[in-house]
Amino acid sequence: MDKKRLLIIGPDPVRSLGGMATVIRNMLQSDYLNDRYAVEMWSSFIDGPLLRRAAYSYGREFSFRLTCPDFDICHVHICSATSTWRKMRYVESMGEWAKRVVLHVHGAKYDVFWSECNEVQKEKIRGFYASVGKVIVLSEEWRAFFLENRICDSAKLVVLHNAVEIPAQPVDVCTRQDVLFLGRLGARKSPDVLLRAAKTVLNSHPQVRFRFGGDGDVAKYEALARELGIADSCDFLGWTTGKQKEEVIRASRVYCLPSRNEGMPMSVLEAMSYGLVTIATPVGGVPQVIQDGVNGYLMTIDDSDRLAQIINALLDDDALAVRIGAAGRKTIVDSFGMESFVRDLIHVYEEVSS
Repeated sequence: MDKKRLLIIGPDPVRSLGGMATVIRNMLQSDYLNDRYAVEMWSSFIDGPLLRRAAYSYGREFSFRLTCPDFDICHVHICSATSTWRKMRYVESMGEWAKRVVLHVHGAKYDVFWSECNEVQKEKIRGFYASVGKVIVLSEEWRAFFLENRICDSAKLVVLHNAVEIPAQPVDVCTRQDVLFLGRLGARKSPDVLLRAAKTVLNSHPQVRFRFGGDGDVAKYEALARELGIADSCDFLGWTTGKQKEEVIRASRVYCLPSRNEGMPMSVLEAMSYGLVTIATPVGGVPQVIQDGVNGYLMTIDDSDRLAQIINALLDDDALAVRIGAAGRKTIVDSFGMESFVRDLIHVYEEVSS
């Protein structure tokens, strides 16, 4: 029997950065998914300068309307703001085939986007979600948000946590001291909070290095490190992927993501899968992954003092770091691995294509 045709629409998995592109890349590399579907990718976005991004996005949208690719199931990845409006036009062009669309909502600031929409825009968004077959959100918290704001009918909403491939060997945290941050350097992910905590940590652990792997406003945070007098202990690596990312993860003991907003951060899942002790804020779907003091740590937004306290405790106590790191890795193995993710995703596909 011929395989059903699965069309994925979203950021280019090679030429785009961030968690959404990582999710798509993991899907495209899944043997389990490719064994069951004829998978095709329609890239709708690439990173780069504003004009390049805009020209590419609108060109791809126009090309989609002209070619009308065939599919049995269409998996559309969206975030907030312009992504929602662009993907809305994609789906509108599908006509009655929109019922075979699965919308996958990744936006860490979808609540902010929604609050800034007027009532006409909100009704248009509700109509968009009503037109498709299923809507995936990243956590129970986001499901509650969608229901409370009547964005989508409960029968269409599916919670599907992000997932990662599990590395064969964990990090030996007893032989590591360094602290890692991965993600775009900007206000949402709050690298400044980690830098302020670093100043305190370095007073008692001057050998520790703080590594920041990400693009964004790098110069701003380099300047803050100099202002705090800790620039010699900080490395700003730029965006890290592939082998380089694995190397910096394996060189670390602690992973920290002090974000103000998140969906279900891939970097947290990845760090925990390696057995790094992971510290994050209780935003988005993070509380579905981390139990404070059990398999990681949850910190209050902007609380650099508490962050420094946690890091110091982990640097002082090898047994604690090993125990928390191992529990974090077990959580990912048990509940956030790619195979179970793809199995659940296929169940969603079957519902929209039956």
